[in-house]
Amino acid sequence: MNKSIQKYFLDNISTITKFLVVYLVGMVLGIVIFNLTGVKQEYVQIIKDILEPVKQDNFEGINIIANGLKNNAIFILMLYSSLLTIIAPIILTVFLIIKAVATGIYMCTLFSIFGVFKGVLVVSSAVVLPFLICTLGYIIICTSIINLAAKIREKIDFREIVKQGYWLLISFSLISFSIVIEQLMSEVMFNIYVNM
Repeated sequence: MNKSIQKYFLDNISTITKFLVVYLVGMVLGIVIFNLTGVKQEYVQIIKDILEPVKQDNFEGINIIANGLKNNAIFILMLYSSLLTIIAPIILTVFLIIKAVATGIYMCTLFSIFGVFKGVLVVSSAVVLPFLICTLGYIIICTSIINLAAKIREKIDFREIVKQGYWLLISFSLISFSIVIEQLMSEVMFNIYVNM
């Protein structure tokens, strides 16, 4: 499997690099939106409202995994639905920018709530690590969709369908793993918030 992943990345290095640049631009855009518009306090209040129940004695935890799997499955379905159009690359780019903007805003919001020192700890554990794994999964999905869109006018054989299914399975596994890490790391965030 390691050789097939290496080959996949080497064969698609140009597309992967473009999607990485798009994602980074989206994150920077999210940071700019957070800092230069009047929505800062609104986002901070939304996250505080989510975190506030952790301070209560009867707090049972937040199930990030169930919601995360459902939301990501819907997002992946939306990405694949772009194949129904002739502008799949543009749609994928817009979807990735929206997701990246949300990530940038979320990171800024956590820094606003936790401050710099605790913010670095929270963001690096609860956001950056899951983000890197999840982004890898989404870039594989987007690259596969681009490859599939290029071949859609040709006859797609069973072997190509199996190949695309294989990469979808690897991508969804990475995304699911990132959600599990996020669930585990959220305990760090909750503990820091309780002790603030």
